[in-house]
Amino acid sequence: MALRSFLGALLCAAQLGLAPGAMAETRVYQGDEAKALQCAAYFSYSAWVLAGRGLFTPRNADEGAIAATNILGRHVSGTYEQKRAAFQVALNRLPPEDNDLIADSIRYLGWCREKFLS
Repeated sequence: MALRSFLGALLCAAQLGLAPGAMAETRVYQGDEAKALQCAAYFSYSAWVLAGRGLFTPRNADEGAIAATNILGRHVSGTYEQKRAAFQVALNRLPPEDNDLIADSIRYLGWCREKFLS
């Protein structure tokens, strides 16, 4: 949960630095783009949770973030601000309990890797 709060704080700080006209236009993602956002969230956050439990190294956690970045860059359209806002929404929709998050990650990450990283 702490990482999600930290990411949210960073997003707020970044948005406060933008001029009012520079705020991201609201965008709704559907289909494969929505699935890509969800997969990116699972890769990045589950890697940090596992690293926090000592089950992943910091390098493994970084690899999760890199996988998420690759998915967002290759499979999600829109501006940086739109992608960032949608990614935050995807993070907020992950299971709130770490054990549930890990169980979901085990179910989904193989499919995510095949669909978006192959």
